[in-house]
Amino acid sequence: PSFDAATQSSTSMTAPSYALSSAFTPGSLGVRELSWGFEESWKPGVVFNTRIESATKPTWQESMQHRRCILPVPAFFETHREETYPSPKTGKPIKRQYEFRVPGQDIVFIGCTWRRDTFSMVTTEANTDMAPIHHRMPLIVRQEELPLWFGPNYQQLADRSEIRLEARPT
Repeated sequence: PSFDAATQSSTSMTAPSYALSSAFTPGSLGVRELSWGFEESWKPGVVFNTRIESATKPTWQESMQHRRCILPVPAFFETHREETYPSPKTGKPIKRQYEFRVPGQDIVFIGCTWRRDTFSMVTTEANTDMAPIHHRMPLIVRQEELPLWFGPNYQQLADRSEIRLEARPT
């Protein structure tokens, strides 16, 4: 399916994801369109992110064990924790957003987990490129690491300190 990130709001994003699933031939990948955010009984609204450090907690354990997926995107966006600029409409300060890309790559693979028709982005501690903007970052998976992400030792990908990112304000 076609996907235009510019037309999607952060609370209603639907995106194509590549997933291992019992709905596909065992060991194969397929494409599913999933909505961003898990609904949880313990939290109003939806949960957009899953910390890789929490992968063994009851809330995430089954999805992380059996339903990991990849979200292929050209870039991802994060709001700066402090930096603001005047809104063009109101003049009031609003937090600045940054676009992040991996240098030399047209596609960034983000590790996610899915449940029913929804997905949650897996996050990890920010690396040195991301830390000035935010304390967390999406779990970026290099193409050659995809078998590791879909295998039993996926938690080895938690340290993303070697991933380089280019950031630019939007």
